[in-house]
Amino acid sequence: MATYIPRGDSHCVIIPYYNERGEYKQQWETYSTLLEATQRKASIDMLQKGKKYNELLAAVNEYQESRAKEKAVNCIDANLSISETPANVDNYGKTYAEFIEKWLPTHSLKKNFSPTSYENYRCLLDTHILPYFGSRIMSSIDSEEIDVFLAFLSKKPVSGTHNSNKDIENRPTLSSSTIRKCYNVLVEGFPVAKRWKYVHEVPETTAPTEKYAKRKFWLPDRMSAELNAMKGHELLHLAVHLAYICSLRAGETAGLEISSINLYERSILIKQQIQRVTLKALEHTPHEQVIRTYPTQGTCKETKSVLIAKPPKTEGSYRKIYITTQLMYEIADRLRRIENNKKSLGAKYHDYGLFICHSDGSPFDPKSLNKMFKAWQKENGIPKDEMIEFQGLRKSGQMHKLRLTNYNYQVVCEAAGGQSQQVAMKHYDETLEIEKRNLATLVENDFYHRSIQAPIANMETVANTETVCEVDSIANILRSNPVLCMQVLQSVTGCAQ
Repeated sequence: MATYIPRGDSHCVIIPYYNERGEYKQQWETYSTLLEATQRKASIDMLQKGKKYNELLAAVNEYQESRAKEKAVNCIDANLSISETPANVDNYGKTYAEFIEKWLPTHSLKKNFSPTSYENYRCLLDTHILPYFGSRIMSSIDSEEIDVFLAFLSKKPVSGTHNSNKDIENRPTLSSSTIRKCYNVLVEGFPVAKRWKYVHEVPETTAPTEKYAKRKFWLPDRMSAELNAMKGHELLHLAVHLAYICSLRAGETAGLEISSINLYERSILIKQQIQRVTLKALEHTPHEQVIRTYPTQGTCKETKSVLIAKPPKTEGSYRKIYITTQLMYEIADRLRRIENNKKSLGAKYHDYGLFICHSDGSPFDPKSLNKMFKAWQKENGIPKDEMIEFQGLRKSGQMHKLRLTNYNYQVVCEAAGGQSQQVAMKHYDETLEIEKRNLATLVENDFYHRSIQAPIANMETVANTETVCEVDSIANILRSNPVLCMQVLQSVTGCAQ
């Protein structure tokens, strides 16, 4: 049933309904008088009782169109000049989906999106935003409706294979991070929509609060022990060793080139990363964002994604890293193994110049590295709450280096790819329990051994006062122990009493 809510001088009717796709929605309608709102609620209730869902949907759409036309007329009368062409005015009646399909391709090129960035925008739009706002007239979307949309997302169950077998009531809802990303994508287009005459004003909204879940990590002792246990898995050991010592992302580890390794200088140059992207995203990606597209493996012709080599994540991520002696020896062994594979496979070896690759030279999907690492942890009985992701190796290495350098953020962050100190503190460092315990000990040793007397400015007076206190203390001890007092006198005078 519809719900009536008074709001100041306005009267709101909240109408639950199902759209053309069978998705549950809520529409807020505002009326100037109580009579209008009451009549509207009664008519909606009749349609719902009679299960006339098509007529209900038509009534909801009719209200949306009437509000959009009303807003357009009011704005035209107040703000539009005679010189404006009818073509500009026509956009006010277009839907949000029509605007997005025009805006996103141009926006991605203007902002030089990487394929991953384009995919993220497209996924958020197709999964969450367009099902809600796609058929809406864009000029009718206001601040209130955006806030209602954010509230709707906060209660929306998560979909996907992991939750497909669960009842809707038992499924977790969208994370605050996903809701914040949806908000950012939604509001980002409104300033352009105003310039293109899709909306009259940009809605005034505030971003939802995002709760950040800290990534798990391993301390150096744990990291060393697990690396030793991993020696039987040659390639995985090398990838994990690289990621920890060099603070590499999974894509940077998979994208490491042989030509970037200088054993004489004991350095590695990070100049590309590997990512899997959809073919659709690749069509809308600037050419400078793609260094190489790797051929698809197997005979499947219906693949929708490919592996590509692309520039590092940021300008600061293009960097030179110096390696340890132990890692250098392991790298040298790997280079010899690659040469042997080239000789044994001959023309069947796919030489893309990659260092972390399959035995035939084909590239590794970064997600495969993460799966391999998690599978190894599971096989070796590591408890689930102690397991870390491949990206957790980067955090573990960062935390170790910060403490070794006495928190020299400049050196550590530049070695890890130009992070800011704020990013490093938020995402790649956190206080250890032993450090908090040591702090309490430091406070105890410093605070409780201070004199309870008032502070004295003259240091000579302080020294004299301390001497007097010591003499009084010794005298009290001698008075309470006559035998000890007699021994002290004999020692001082050199004679027996």
